[in-house]
Amino acid sequence: MSTKTFIKRVLECILLSVLFIIFIFPFYWTLITSVKSMWEAIQFPPTFWPEQFMWSNYAEVWQNSNFAHYGKNSIIMSVGATVIQIVSSVMAAYAFARMEFRFKKPLFFLSLADIMIPAQVIFLPIFIMYSNWGILNTYFSYFLIYVYSGSTIFFFRNAFKQVPEEMVEAARLDGASELAVMFKVMMPAVRPFLITQVMLAFIQKWNGYFWIQTLTTNDNIRTLPLALNMIVNDVDEFIVRWDLAMAGNVILMAPLLLLYIFANKQMKVAFIGNGIK
Repeated sequence: MSTKTFIKRVLECILLSVLFIIFIFPFYWTLITSVKSMWEAIQFPPTFWPEQFMWSNYAEVWQNSNFAHYGKNSIIMSVGATVIQIVSSVMAAYAFARMEFRFKKPLFFLSLADIMIPAQVIFLPIFIMYSNWGILNTYFSYFLIYVYSGSTIFFFRNAFKQVPEEMVEAARLDGASELAVMFKVMMPAVRPFLITQVMLAFIQKWNGYFWIQTLTTNDNIRTLPLALNMIVNDVDEFIVRWDLAMAGNVILMAPLLLLYIFANKQMKVAFIGNGIK
């Protein structure tokens, strides 16, 4: 091995090590802080290993913050909104990718406006409209937000356009309806991409804060991210309980890590561009 090649590999290893530390350290700090005592979590200079592991922090968070109630809401709202978003986006994307109708291109470009317009611009008229309809503080109001997703439609449309036309025509010649073509031909063909979009949509809903805060005025349907905010602000009047806040974050993060472990292979296939078989 030449000296130049050796130096290049050493620099690559150093760069990768630095990037690894940058990305892994926040997770390490969250885990370690979650098992520290209250005073150790706020002391300066900080400690990188607790003097005593306070596993009771998790029990305290679960009991005192009503995590069971907020967790139930998180599951219902994340799963429900994800299913609604994926199903509606798949149907719209299939129409844009494989069907011909009037104003197809203008409607597609209009659908992309959702990507460019931030939620902070439109939340007030939506809040007023939902208030007039009397659907605030309901699951329905949250689900209604995700009936339409321009970014999901855009990505599914691109995936459907990669499916060979011969597969679609063969299914139609066999007498398959458009719904059968969409769900029995197209969806299996883009399976890695579908799993990736489901994961991304679920993560967005699970960690979502803005729309839950906007569409609720009480705790009936509020979710875990809002519960964590209350832990930080309400547990103690004078001291921020970072130990409990980090324990709550670990609980919030755990389901997402488990989902990623089961779906990471399909996500890798989709991201490297080989999702269409």
